[in-house]
Amino acid sequence: MFQRSIDSITTTPPLGPGFAGERHKAALVVAPGDFPATDPFFLMADDHVTGEGQFGEAHPHAGLETVTFMLHGTMEDAGGRLVEGDVEWMTAGNGIVHSENAQVSAGMRLFQLWLVLPERERNMTPRVQILRRDEMPVHRGDGFEATIYSGCSAGIVAPAKNAVPVTLIDIRLEAGAEFEQALPSSYNGFVVVIAGEIEAGTGATVLTVDQVGWTSPLTADRDSAMRLKAGKDGARVLLYAGEPQKISVVAQGPFIAGSKDELAGYYAAYRQGKFPNAGTMRPV
Repeated sequence: MFQRSIDSITTTPPLGPGFAGERHKAALVVAPGDFPATDPFFLMADDHVTGEGQFGEAHPHAGLETVTFMLHGTMEDAGGRLVEGDVEWMTAGNGIVHSENAQVSAGMRLFQLWLVLPERERNMTPRVQILRRDEMPVHRGDGFEATIYSGCSAGIVAPAKNAVPVTLIDIRLEAGAEFEQALPSSYNGFVVVIAGEIEAGTGATVLTVDQVGWTSPLTADRDSAMRLKAGKDGARVLLYAGEPQKISVVAQGPFIAGSKDELAGYYAAYRQGKFPNAGTMRPV
C-alpha cells in the first residue's frame, strides 16, 4: 500500500472576535479562497465560547453541507442538544434554516466544516444527521482508539450518509502509538492536531497543536494510507479526507452555488420563506 506524505502545513491563526459578542472567539482552520487546493472542503471554523448563553441567530444555508463537531461543552437549539463528541451533519441542499434559538455552555468549542456538494446533488432535499459519539463505531488497537463518524477504518463502517464521499475519524493515541488509515488515492485530506504532537506520513512530518497537515490526491490509482505516530505525551487528531468535486462554485454569505443566477435563486427562496427549519428534521 502506498504511504502518503504531508504535502503542506498551515497553522490556525490566533483567535479573533466572533459573531456572538465578547465571549465568542473564532479562527479559520481551513480558510476559503483556494478551493482547488482544499476541494471538497470550502472552509472550517474553530469557535470558542467563554460564557453560556445565546449563540448567534437562526440563519440559512444552501448548496453545501455543514459538519459541526462538538469538541467541548454543549449546544442546544430548537432541534435538540449536542454534547461533547457529537457531530451534526447537515445537508443544506436547496435550502435550510438552522441554529434556531441556539444556547451554548461555558467553555463550548466546536469545529464547523463546509463541504461543497456535487453538482447533481447541490439542490437535493435537505436532511440532518446527528452522529452521537457513544453510538459511533470504534477501531481500537495497540495504544490507539479511533472513533469513526464517516467513511470506514479497518473494515469498520460509520453510519453517516454522504453526498460527498468523506472520511471523518477522531483518533486518540497513547505515547509513541501508531495508527494507519487507508484512503482512496483520489482523496484530498488533512489532519488537525487537537492535543499533543504527531509524526505524520512518509517523511514523519512533525505536527503540533493548531497545525493542519494536508495530504494531496495521488496521480496514480492505487491503494494509499496515512500513518500517524504520537509523541511522548500522546496525541488527539481529527482526520478529514474526501473526494474532490473539481467544479467551479460561486459563494456568497451562507450559500454556495454553481452560478450567480443559482445564487440569486437561493436568496429569493429564502426571502419567500421556502427554507424548512433544521430543528424539525433532527432525528430523535
